Amino acid sequence: MIRVAGLTKYYSGKPAAKNITFNVDKGEVFGLLGTNGAGKSTTIKMLCGLLKPSKGMVTIGGIDLQRTPLKAKSIMGYLPENPLLYDKLTGAESLELIGKLRKLSSDMIKQRVTYYAKALGLGEQIYQEVGTYSKGMRQKIAIAMTLIHDPEMVLLDEPASGLDPRYTKILKDWIKNLASNGRTVLLSTHIIEMAENLCTKVAIIDKGQLLAVGTIQEIQASTGVNNLEDAFIRLIGD
Repeated sequence: MIRVAGLTKYYSGKPAAKNITFNVDKGEVFGLLGTNGAGKSTTIKMLCGLLKPSKGMVTIGGIDLQRTPLKAKSIMGYLPENPLLYDKLTGAESLELIGKLRKLSSDMIKQRVTYYAKALGLGEQIYQEVGTYSKGMRQKIAIAMTLIHDPEMVLLDEPASGLDPRYTKILKDWIKNLASNGRTVLLSTHIIEMAENLCTKVAIIDKGQLLAVGTIQEIQASTGVNNLEDAFIRLIGD
């Protein structure tokens, strides 16, 4: 589903991501695991077409992202680390805006608004302006905006940011459900527990470089430890 080869991004001659290479299969939850500033967000922005790579290639479902970006983006949903929301729109209006951009019917948009109002515990607050929302509520609307068109591939950059434990659990269940229904999920996180619980494969990235790619068991075996946290520390150093 996702093929990444030699992906590199330079800023002022310095690499923010260098020679990133991995594959993600359909129905897989693939984790980009690294500390803050490791290069995860730079990589994920190149994967969704927000950043043009200095070198390298990305294909999404066999579609060359650089040659036909709109076609590739049409099958994606992207949740940035810091979502941009319009404070003067209500939550429902925010979903309606994205739904129309994604060419959903009016009836489908109404159904999705009702669904997310209940599923995310927003209730009637979905009809209030986003500017009145707490950080957690803003993150919930951003998640709904990401998933409203039922994308084949979902890119999530630190998706649990601002969520309390209850809705973090709901988010995890959604991610598992997406994968079980054939959707492909690429998850960027610095939370090792989230990667352990959700990901079928993990790429560990530090200082813009890919240090390891494989199943959690493969990475543990290659580092000679029996848990992902110790493997992560061993790879990136103290």
